[in-house]
Amino acid sequence: MIYCRDIFGSGPREDSIDESAQEIRLIALEINFASRRDYGFSTIFMNEGVSSDTRLTEDDLRDIIAQAKAIGVRKVLFSGKDVSSYAIVKELESFASSLDIEADVIKDEYLCVAASGKNDPPFCMRHMFSCVVTSYGYVLPCPGLEIPLGNVRSQKLGDIIKDSEILSDLKDCTNKIKGPCRYCENIEICCGCRGRAYLGTGDYLESDLICIKNINSGHKTGKLPLQVDGIIPHKPPMRIIDTLDELAERSASCSALINKDMPFIEEDGSLDNVAYLEMIAQSIAALNGFRNMNESGPSPEGYLLGAKNLKIFGRAGKGDRLLIMVFKYARYGGFGIVKGVVSKNNEIIARGEVKVWHKIEED
Repeated sequence: MIYCRDIFGSGPREDSIDESAQEIRLIALEINFASRRDYGFSTIFMNEGVSSDTRLTEDDLRDIIAQAKAIGVRKVLFSGKDVSSYAIVKELESFASSLDIEADVIKDEYLCVAASGKNDPPFCMRHMFSCVVTSYGYVLPCPGLEIPLGNVRSQKLGDIIKDSEILSDLKDCTNKIKGPCRYCENIEICCGCRGRAYLGTGDYLESDLICIKNINSGHKTGKLPLQVDGIIPHKPPMRIIDTLDELAERSASCSALINKDMPFIEEDGSLDNVAYLEMIAQSIAALNGFRNMNESGPSPEGYLLGAKNLKIFGRAGKGDRLLIMVFKYARYGGFGIVKGVVSKNNEIIARGEVKVWHKIEED
């Protein structure tokens, strides 16, 4: 039995990383040939205009390996059930070797620590120097943490790695980690299994509750869904979202229960269209506030600057429970453009974009 933490070992020393790869810090790559998976709500934004229903071709995979070489990757691993039966794997191994990249295939059973019940400290830091690309194009931080960072069909691998907020957090895990894992004596060599933490709490930065060191620490960790009153600056009656339900790469899913005291309620009990834009803005504020929960000082200051492309497909009113999904798809310093979708009973009733600004600390 091979565990995911054993695939690449502890990784290379930081001072041995090629200068060209310092910013991205990707040294090893796993290409996984598992069956197609549903990675949740965030993929509706990642896949706009892109088909992700078919496997990457051999030419696609060669291009990804070449991109990996350009950002410093030294080892490529091919994995997945029956991976050795794929004829193209031998060709890809040869291609990687021609680029002076070490290549290997996992022929044995491969178990992610996140899928195991073993509660020993995982001593895993794979997310610091490697990632996984699925044969359908999704980039994952590691095999156990199944949050897609992007899709190589629409972005270059290096851009996905460089722009990922999740990877940025994980690579600073000794400062970003939450709960008892933050104060563990092994923090420099183990951040717990990030996949187990995410599966158990919905938060990729929360403590690994399965680790034997945290077996009695469940009361010290937070879990999603989470009430937003402590993570966004809005106060009633202007606070119109209730909970942060799910996290993903630069995206979040939130909920709102429409009540009669909201300032956006019309005389007939229906919700004014402007409320949908405010929900989108508050949902992205919840995502930013959640990422900064572990930081000292006040929450970042932010403003809604404008909106465009608002489309209304249905109506909502008092008593309706709404789902708001948001995605930060562009960022320029403290400015960002956010796409949002509002749904009721699994039907989209509004879609739009907002431009936001939040204060960022100067170095």
